[in-house]
Amino acid sequence: MRTLIRRLAAVVAAAVFCLNLYVELSPRYVVGPEWKLAFAAAFALPLALAFFCGVPRAARQKRRHDFWLILFWYYLWVLLNVLFFDNAFGRGFAPDPTFSAVNLEPLRTIRNYLLAYGYGNISLRLTVLNLAGNVVAFAPMGFFLPALFRWQRSVFFYTASLALAISAVEIAQIYSGAGSCDVDDLILNLAGALVVYLICRIPPIWRHVCSVTPKKGD
Repeated sequence: MRTLIRRLAAVVAAAVFCLNLYVELSPRYVVGPEWKLAFAAAFALPLALAFFCGVPRAARQKRRHDFWLILFWYYLWVLLNVLFFDNAFGRGFAPDPTFSAVNLEPLRTIRNYLLAYGYGNISLRLTVLNLAGNVVAFAPMGFFLPALFRWQRSVFFYTASLALAISAVEIAQIYSGAGSCDVDDLILNLAGALVVYLICRIPPIWRHVCSVTPKKGD
């Protein structure tokens, strides 16, 4: 019975992912943040059943690593879609890069959004999506990277890797025409990722994070 449940759950997770992929990439649909979270939950829950339902505790270690690795790849797909392809965020490639969309002045964009909201020129939703959304975008890295890659448990390597990756994304966005190149995006993205990393470093939480990919011999 438990084997049947795991197999059915795996089929449901695969079906949800295929539907999610179709809806996200179809020009007919605009998938807002709320629906993205709903799709993520609808994928993660049956996936967890498929991996762990009725599985003895002693046999869960490798399954735990594979489960989080699949979720990591799913998160990367969602992130890259939001950054480069998602019509809900006005993404899409342009033949000529717009270098006027480059901002290298720290906090200018953040200040402009807050001022625009204060004067009633933009909505609270738009302000939250652009500011809090940038904080949240890379925040899951604070769990995924140290959990799955032991060398990412060093705060130096973790911070350096993310700073380089986010900078590469910003440069790619401007050259592809998929977005702007803004130092404030780097600040907000990195801040969210570091906050989650520091939360994960709390000793009881850190033990669970490190148990996903334990050191050899543990």
